Amino acid sequence: MTRDHVLLCTDTFVDQHRARLRSVAPSVELVELTDDPIPPAQLDRVTMAFMSKDTWPRRAQAFLTASKSAPKLHWLHVMAAGVEGPTFDAFRARGVLVTRTPGASASAIAETVFMYLHSLTRGVRGLNAMYRDRIWEWNEWRQLEGRSITVLGYGPIGKRIVHLAMAYDMIPTIVRRSVAGDEACTAVGVEALAETVAHADVVVVALPLTAETAGLMSADIIGAMKSDAIIVNVARGGIVDQSALTAALRAGRLAGAGLDVFDPEPLDPSDPVWDLPNVILTPHNSGSSNLSPQKVVDVFFEHLARYLDDPLRPAE
Repeated sequence: MTRDHVLLCTDTFVDQHRARLRSVAPSVELVELTDDPIPPAQLDRVTMAFMSKDTWPRRAQAFLTASKSAPKLHWLHVMAAGVEGPTFDAFRARGVLVTRTPGASASAIAETVFMYLHSLTRGVRGLNAMYRDRIWEWNEWRQLEGRSITVLGYGPIGKRIVHLAMAYDMIPTIVRRSVAGDEACTAVGVEALAETVAHADVVVVALPLTAETAGLMSADIIGAMKSDAIIVNVARGGIVDQSALTAALRAGRLAGAGLDVFDPEPLDPSDPVWDLPNVILTPHNSGSSNLSPQKVVDVFFEHLARYLDDPLRPAE
């Protein structure tokens, strides 16, 4: 039986990619998310949905609400690398195929990691204060060359971080669920996490949030890190014990942190981490570069072509 394909997407996405949509999927009907409510009769016909980059953050909730209200939805593609949590679990429980976009923002996120490291090792926050007050004062900073970096996770983001670390002549170690043997550098299993972070100058969290990884960077693991070490989290806030991390940073038991994610989000304005001088904080936008949206779109169109060929075959 032929399926009538109806795609829910944003008006912005359609305006930017109308010609490509007509080329790849000429028979697909479009239901566009605008600032006005979508009539229920249109949502009743939706079979596919694409949550593009332009939904974040202002229209993300409206898009997900519309998708939840589409009873015939069969496939949801999300611009993010992570599709964990109760929202997406609810879609899967309905039998909706949920696919993601791993790798599209890997380079941008890896570059953000090194932005944190440069900022922290060069004391950029202090330099900004000196600049503001017109103070000309010499100070020494620590290079990344020769420093050890432990990367938790070896997906597209972890691989890109390791690649850049090697270009800096850093000494990377990968921590992953199972060691394949073809990694670009030393790799160990998660069971060796405490021992591995104890020797690391930098620890980067770059793995998905799952039942196995939730709370993985516990108070004990954070306590095992060196006092002059830096921790970076570009994964999910739920992987790191945020209270323990804040306490360690406040007490000087860690040198600094680059944090893009928190639990919960957005970070409460009263949270003490805002005031810590040894923290570089960004609002969960490490992958929001000028190049990321087009990469997300390219992955979606690849999946769309495969899905239209066989809706029962996973799109990734």
